[in-house]
Amino acid sequence: MAEKLPPEVQTQLLKLQQLQSQLERLGYEKSVIDSELREVNKVLEELSTLPADTIIYKILGNLLVKKDKSTIEKELSDRKEILELRSRTYQKQEDLLKKQFDDLQRKVNELLQRYYPQGGSSTVPPKA
Repeated sequence: MAEKLPPEVQTQLLKLQQLQSQLERLGYEKSVIDSELREVNKVLEELSTLPADTIIYKILGNLLVKKDKSTIEKELSDRKEILELRSRTYQKQEDLLKKQFDDLQRKVNELLQRYYPQGGSSTVPPKA
């Protein structure tokens, strides 16, 4: 009853699983970056409402360090720029991996159709 899949199909399914794993990991990493970016944007927005001579305290390890507003805004703006760049990079990687995943999924479906022709049963159609 349980047939062994041909080696070619097994290999492609393994690649498909690896791509899926990469996509999940990349999605998680991108969500962490986007979360930090939202936080930086909130802080910058809040800082913009404060007077220029406001003294800010920044957490460094177990210490609070006194900093002037302009220094903190510069640091946060630089961090924001880096996070935006990383987010765009992750998005491009994710788009590329999704395309590879979809292409490989179509290939696996084609292989399954070749090895197991339809005899009235239905298989999963390729994603459009």
